[in-house]
Amino acid sequence: MSPSRPEDRDPVGAPSCAHAVLVPLIERAGELSITFLVRPDRPDDPYGGQVCFPGGRREPSDESLAACALRETWEELGIPPEKVELIAEIGCHRTRLHRAVKPFAGIVREPFPLAPSPREVERVLYLPAKKLDDELFEPRRVVARGQPFDSIGFELDGTLVWGLTARVLRAFYVDSPAFRRAIRAAS
Repeated sequence: MSPSRPEDRDPVGAPSCAHAVLVPLIERAGELSITFLVRPDRPDDPYGGQVCFPGGRREPSDESLAACALRETWEELGIPPEKVELIAEIGCHRTRLHRAVKPFAGIVREPFPLAPSPREVERVLYLPAKKLDDELFEPRRVVARGQPFDSIGFELDGTLVWGLTARVLRAFYVDSPAFRRAIRAAS
């Protein structure tokens, strides 16, 4: 997959999509797992305490949104960009704070220990890819920072995965044949 698609070449900060995330697929204990992180719960972070994928705002040094997702994954989880094979992408999604985010999915080709950034990662969660199906995503009423939201979500290790993270994962599962092939090939 080429990171130089037209939608990736928007100027930095363009309203179309100024943020990117990576859905990392990592082999653990002989099976492919989807990797999530839990953000530290800080009052100044509107996403604090929530489950997410590694990602963030595109910086001027990022050649593309794909490069942004890979850089953020390296900063947050310690996965070097050259160890990730991008396999799929979907269109931009909006967060509840109206940030436009471009999602990518990638397979981490060589197993090695993660090095989560304590500043950005409270803990790492894994969902075995074989557990991914339509039944996983349920309608939820969530209260975040005192605001109620209707969303889809699921429980993972006693933590609710909801909002953008659940929507992006479901979109990859439903809309991306390349993502589904990777999941099936590993099962």
